[in-house]
Amino acid sequence: MIDRSKLESLVRGALVEVLGEDRAKDRPIDATGALVIPPDRGVNLRSPFDPEALRALIAAQPARICVGRTGVGTRYRTNTLLRFRADHAAAKDAVTSEVAPALLAKLGLFEVKTRATDKRHFLQRPDAGRALSDEARATIAEKCRRGPRVQIIYGDGLSAAALNEHLETYHRALEKELGAAELDNTPFFVRYSRVKVMDEIARLVDAEAALFVCGERPGLGYSDSLSAYYIYKPGAGATDANREVISNINPRGIEPARAAKLTADAIARILRERKSGVVMD
Repeated sequence: MIDRSKLESLVRGALVEVLGEDRAKDRPIDATGALVIPPDRGVNLRSPFDPEALRALIAAQPARICVGRTGVGTRYRTNTLLRFRADHAAAKDAVTSEVAPALLAKLGLFEVKTRATDKRHFLQRPDAGRALSDEARATIAEKCRRGPRVQIIYGDGLSAAALNEHLETYHRALEKELGAAELDNTPFFVRYSRVKVMDEIARLVDAEAALFVCGERPGLGYSDSLSAYYIYKPGAGATDANREVISNINPRGIEPARAAKLTADAIARILRERKSGVVMD
C-alpha cells in the first residue's frame, strides 16, 4: 500500500537536505500525481472460469495469488512485480529500523540491551540477542519488583516498525486487562532482543510467568505485525515447546486491543494451570 503523505514527507526531507530548510518550506509538494501500483490479484486474470469463487478466494486471505502471468507463461506482470518489490522494500525497512525512544518514554518503559552491540550485530548473531548484557541485568534487578506473577517484556524482534505502529494501543489495553486481574509488574523494553531472552529475564526477577511482545519477521505483504510469547516458569533448558504465542497482531489480523485481551486471558490460564506449551502429563 502506498501512502501519499509518506511520499510527500520523503520529498520534503530530500528538499531540506539539498536546499536547506528555509528554501524548502516555500516549495509546494503535490503527490496526487504520484504513481500508485494498481491492484493485481484477480484483475490480471481476464476471464476466470468461476468469477464468484475467485472473489471468495481473494477475500479469504492476503496471499499473492490469482495474479496471472505474461509472456510465455513464466513471468509476472508489471504490477505484480512492482508490488513484490515494494513489499520487499517495506520488509527490509522494518527489519533495519529502530523503535523510537520517544514512544518508550511516552509509555513509561525503561530500556536495556542484550549482548548485541548494534543492529548489524543483532542480525548477524542471533545468539547475542538471546542474552542480556551485564548492564541490563543490573538495571533490571534494580528497577523491577522481584517475584511478580507475570513479567511483561517488550522487544524489537525483527520488526521495529510493528512496535512503532501498534505498541501503544496494545500496551494501554494490556495494562487495563492485567490491572483488572491484579497482575501488577514493571514492564520494560529490551533493544536488539529475540524471544529466548524472556527466559533469562523471568529467572532473574523470579517471575512465575513471562510475556515477551516483539515485532514479527516481516512477510511479503505485512511488515508491521506483533507477536506475544508467554511461558510459565522457564527453566535453564526451556525450549520453544514450553512457550505459546499469539501472532499476526495488526489491524488486518488480530486487532491490537483485542490481542491484549486474548493475551491477558492466556496468561491467566497458564498461571491457573501452572504450565504452558506442550506439556506431556
